[in-house]
Amino acid sequence: MNKKIVTLLIILLVALLGFAIFKKFNPTPKTTEGQLSEKEIKSLVTKVSKLINVPGETPVIATIIKADQLIAEQKFYTGSKDGDYLMVFPIAQKAIIYRESENKLINVGPIIVDQKATTTKSETIETKATTTEKATSTKGGKTQ
Repeated sequence: MNKKIVTLLIILLVALLGFAIFKKFNPTPKTTEGQLSEKEIKSLVTKVSKLINVPGETPVIATIIKADQLIAEQKFYTGSKDGDYLMVFPIAQKAIIYRESENKLINVGPIIVDQKATTTKSETIETKATTTEKATSTKGGKTQ
């Protein structure tokens, strides 16, 4: 009887160890390539809310790439680096650039909407909770 219990415990221990190794090397994938999960979005909002008051809505978050190009096109991006996060709160019309590695706000400002301009699909900010896009360019004062 004792031998059976020890054998069962060893099998259980090996199974748990195998499961732990599997989870470590196969983390839960992001929702789709390039998108942050809801958990990651909530984590970023929590970190930023410790630095500044944030609106009570779920932001659209984009990872900044080609920061030099963005800086040349719009001064709002001055000081940003590749890998920073652009958080857009469309209802509150507020944008925040956040550098997670330094837990630092790079820039905060309003979203200026040109009422006279016709909006094209590429200029529309989607408010889908888990949507994230690579921030690569801006047009006409609108943040993509």
